[in-house]
Amino acid sequence: MMRICAILLAAFLIVIAAARFAYSISADTGDAPVDRPWSQNKMQFVAWNEEKWTAWIRDEAFELDPENTGTWSRHSNPSIAYVDWSGEPWQAKVEGDEFVLARHGNWSAAGERSAAIRYRDWNGNKQLRTVVDLRR
Repeated sequence: MMRICAILLAAFLIVIAAARFAYSISADTGDAPVDRPWSQNKMQFVAWNEEKWTAWIRDEAFELDPENTGTWSRHSNPSIAYVDWSGEPWQAKVEGDEFVLARHGNWSAAGERSAAIRYRDWNGNKQLRTVVDLRR
């Protein structure tokens, strides 16, 4: 009886070890900085003038870091001007856990409230971020 229990325990441990090994191979993240979760709290977007920016939210404002540091510098701004999924220019401001959006930056019209920004990244891919995603 003890021998059967020992064999079952060994088989169980082998299955667990094999499953862990298979998961570690399939979950390879390459160069992704998974040990720093805050580094995922950003968006790389294209502005209206086709400049590439990286942004995140700190103290209810956008922190902006340009790709082109020869022309632009890192700064904070209450809004960002980005291109949405369909190529339309928008501006976004942070208000609590939501965004207030203005098509073509027309803040005189009633702003739209949205839980997320739908934007094009540096490669033209459709991306979606919430205030919670971007807050540091």
